[in-house]
Amino acid sequence: MEIELTWEDFKILKTKKRAVMQFYVNNNKYMIWFNEGDAKYFCKIRITDPAIDGSDQKDFEDNYKDNCNLPIEEKNNEYRKIIMTTSRPSKSTTYFTSSGDKITEPQEIGAGKSFFYDFSNSEDEVSAPSGCKRKQIDFQFIDSTWIKEGTVYFHGAKKGSYVDLFVVCPGGEYYIANDGTPTLATGDTVVEHFCNKLFIQGDCPMGDELNTESCSQEIPSTYKYRIEITVPDSDTDSNGYCNLELYRNRTVILE
Repeated sequence: MEIELTWEDFKILKTKKRAVMQFYVNNNKYMIWFNEGDAKYFCKIRITDPAIDGSDQKDFEDNYKDNCNLPIEEKNNEYRKIIMTTSRPSKSTTYFTSSGDKITEPQEIGAGKSFFYDFSNSEDEVSAPSGCKRKQIDFQFIDSTWIKEGTVYFHGAKKGSYVDLFVVCPGGEYYIANDGTPTLATGDTVVEHFCNKLFIQGDCPMGDELNTESCSQEIPSTYKYRIEITVPDSDTDSNGYCNLELYRNRTVILE
């Protein structure tokens, strides 16, 4: 069964089904499709030279074309399917970091916001519950990531202090609602709450590690991570940092 869609509907369905997009050029058109079982979903985009700003062609060429035509099933050089028993996604590698990436040009992996906090200053402070202070650390990666584990290191943490880790879909990006519907975020929208109110107290220079057997689902590069550290408002000197174990497809940019 073949089902033709508009480019906008095709993108939404592709995201919802986590499909691999394929394309070829025919009669001055992009023929774009993906398969699911016996169904083939496709759309056509007319090609102009140059591409018109704001057109479907421009959107496809700028944001999707380079990631098309990848293998749907990974195979070895004998054409046998590769079956992995690890949670690490195929072609990705393990990455430990205490900072995000620099996402503005020139982009740089590991040169973004550090996951460090210090309540002797007001840096990164945001509104907090009554009787508390809170620091918020937002950061992004230039590639998709899969979070595996993390560690929190802290010094002088006061009774009642805690840490949260979120994934946030920025306004203008799509996320999948709990009923499976692709939804456009109108502002920063929390879509994952991986670490909920992890209480910390005293000193832990060797780190409090959070372990798991498997990794998260893929987190797009357009999403951002958010760490929040909440402490009593009497705290004027506690500090610490976090380390995350992630999977990603590259750890340096190679030209």
